[in-house]
Amino acid sequence: MNSYQPLVIKKSDPSRIEIQWADGHTTLYSAGELRGVCPCAGCVNEVTGVRMHDPRSVPDDLSHSGLRFVGNYAITLEFSDGHHTGIFPFRFLRDHDPRG
Repeated sequence: MNSYQPLVIKKSDPSRIEIQWADGHTTLYSAGELRGVCPCAGCVNEVTGVRMHDPRSVPDDLSHSGLRFVGNYAITLEFSDGHHTGIFPFRFLRDHDPRG
């Protein structure tokens, strides 16, 4: 089974997302952790790959809303700081699991 295929993605509360993967692994992200690794063009330079958004600037009380699927490959959501342009591919979410 593909380890990059989520079986369940749930918003456990306004500040957390839990992903249960097809291989049995579970990934937990806080809203701040997701915002800190956002791969959008506003956060990461598309040419150089250099992160332009400082993850340390993410407020501790950040929350998220509007979790939506993008096709069969990603999710997107809006953060309480107004940021909403990030698309998080499933592989990216698994590869950047904050707890390994």
